[in-house]
Formats: sequence, structure tokens, C-alpha cells
Amino acid sequence: MSEDAKKLMSALLELPVAERLEIADNLYASLPPAPGLPTEGTPEFDAMLDQRLRDYESGKVKGIPADEVFRQLREARR
Repeated sequence: MSEDAKKLMSALLELPVAERLEIADNLYASLPPAPGLPTEGTPEFDAMLDQRLRDYESGKVKGIPADEVFRQLREARR
């Protein structure tokens, strides 16, 4: 992360939670679609979510606790 981005992040983390959520939502919405995945809000996207839920509920795939996912992401950025 650049020094400018680090300074901006520091300033953003000082904002109230509601404002940080609004900024995060806008940043997320500004990202391009992930390659190979259907666009959010399309029938294909809904079908993918339905299939993933069925796979999880049937035990075909196991969930990973969010804390573990975020820990792995933080480690991968180092």
C-alpha cells in the first residue's frame, strides 16, 4: 500500500462507522466484476448463489469462519 493510501486509510478509520460503511459500499460497487463470475443481480449470479448454498447445506463443502478468512487475507498481503 502506498504512503498516500496508508494516510487515507488512517483518516478513514477515524470516521464514524456509518460513514465508513457508506464509503466501503461505494468502493465495492466501483470494482469491476470478477473474471469468470456472473455479475451480481443477474439470474446467473442468483443461480450460482443457490448452488453454493445447496452445496453447503448438503455438506459437499465446508464453511470457513470469517475470522479465519480475514486472517488468511491479511497474511497473504504481507
